[in-house]
Amino acid sequence: MTGPSKALAWCIGLAVAAAAITLPLYANGYYLALGISILYFTVLATAWAMFSGPTRYVSLATAAFFGIGAYTAAVTGETLSWPLQLLTAAGVGAVVAAITGLSTLRLSGIYFIIFSFGLAELIRQLVIWYEVNIHKSVGRYLFSDITQEMLYWQLCALTALVFLAGFVLTRSRFGLALRAIGADETAARHSGIDATAVKLGVFIVSAVFMSVTGAIMAPRWTYIDPAIAFNPMISFQVVIMALLGGAGALIGPVLGVIPLVLLFEVLTAALPNHFSIVLGLIFIGIVLALPKGVVGLVDQVWRRERSKVTAVKPLSGGGTLLVAETVGKSFGGLRAVDKVSLDVRAGEILGVIGPNGSGKTTLLNMLSGALVPSDGTIRFDGAVINGMAAHRIARLGLARTFQLVRVMPDLTVAENVATAALFRGSRSSAAQESIHELLVMVGLGDMADSPAGDLTYIDQKRLELARALALHPRLVLLDEWLAGLNPTELETGIALIASLRARGITIVMVEHVMDAIRALCDRCVVMSAGVVIARGTPDEVLADPTVITAYLGEPDA
Repeated sequence: MTGPSKALAWCIGLAVAAAAITLPLYANGYYLALGISILYFTVLATAWAMFSGPTRYVSLATAAFFGIGAYTAAVTGETLSWPLQLLTAAGVGAVVAAITGLSTLRLSGIYFIIFSFGLAELIRQLVIWYEVNIHKSVGRYLFSDITQEMLYWQLCALTALVFLAGFVLTRSRFGLALRAIGADETAARHSGIDATAVKLGVFIVSAVFMSVTGAIMAPRWTYIDPAIAFNPMISFQVVIMALLGGAGALIGPVLGVIPLVLLFEVLTAALPNHFSIVLGLIFIGIVLALPKGVVGLVDQVWRRERSKVTAVKPLSGGGTLLVAETVGKSFGGLRAVDKVSLDVRAGEILGVIGPNGSGKTTLLNMLSGALVPSDGTIRFDGAVINGMAAHRIARLGLARTFQLVRVMPDLTVAENVATAALFRGSRSSAAQESIHELLVMVGLGDMADSPAGDLTYIDQKRLELARALALHPRLVLLDEWLAGLNPTELETGIALIASLRARGITIVMVEHVMDAIRALCDRCVVMSAGVVIARGTPDEVLADPTVITAYLGEPDA
């Protein structure tokens, strides 16, 4: 968040906290009930935004975990004390979240949305089957001595806990990792982030808060059945509330909860038979008018008023480390890479050249862990890495850039580099110092606080290189990093790559700029149609008739 957004967040947070604490002192039963609704939707929406906000995985599983908590409290109400009921609800919610997360968090987009929505219905049907066939009932009666005021204070405490958890998360390296995953999951993995583990951990924390909320709310009903506990409308209401306020900010969901709870209270009384239609229209309106919520709107207005960022001038002026043995990759019937072998010596620059479609980027994808080889072996510093996850390869010291630039547009320039600097295992202070040095090195020293999405194409390429270097790599894979540069930028880029070798970094570069190949590379490997057709120094391979034919075709008869 920018300065005004932070100020808005603090003001609203203090106002809401003051109102919440003093409400029971003067409110009657109706307004206390309204306060309870605001509090439990605040917990649900904040917990939803904790995971879905930064990752952009739109989850409709809120009703599932809320229902799990409510039903757990109903089932254990006569046998366990109230604190144990809440702990049991949290435990059941965490277990279900872990099981579903492991099987679904590899999905994305519409597939994840569909599955998360179906989860509530699946659990509801299982509970109905159990109630009818095992318990021989439709629902359960709840008898509790918890008063409405006690319920309110419990929700106040849970609200404070969810805000504390969100505050700690957003300021931890895992919060930064979540934002990186949401911006570009592939780039995040290649920055050393174990995306699956980070997503799963936060998904479980989010589910625990939702389950405990359901358990706390259960005594509000005298009778509970699966239709009440697993009401799918809760999922949609929570999403709409979080989106209205701004799911990307900790205080954002509250900005959506308060007005919408009041609006829903009016609509339920005035249009009970058309509530779902109105809810859908509100959702469409929010998506069209406020795609980033109220907080995002404030940020957007603020950025328009800021002075433009001053343009940054470009910068002037041993043993075998990696071995690939008969590596191949097939996509169905297409053999993209076929029995390619190469070795990269520590401290050298190896060029991989060839015409478009020859398999160069596919080879780099296998070396970096983006693709698993169909056959062959890849060793980095003696360890077999083919099949190893991309984030683990990155942490070993093998970094990369991409042919199609991949920056995390919603993160600042410094935060893009920090995703790699923090997850390589450095201490925070050392990492921050390194980030500034790297940005200065690539010519972005004065743009640390600029959103990466606002950079020019060339500056994004510089940023991508800085992010790769933040891993403190021993080997960097450059995939057409010099492509698209003008002559002056090209000269600067060549000098920058040469300076990396002077720092002891080994480089494998896929490139079409032959002036750069001649100036930088110690050796070259030439590929065509997925196979290696030549090896040697740049002058040797570029004079090879086979290479000339691969680039230019057979001469006319």
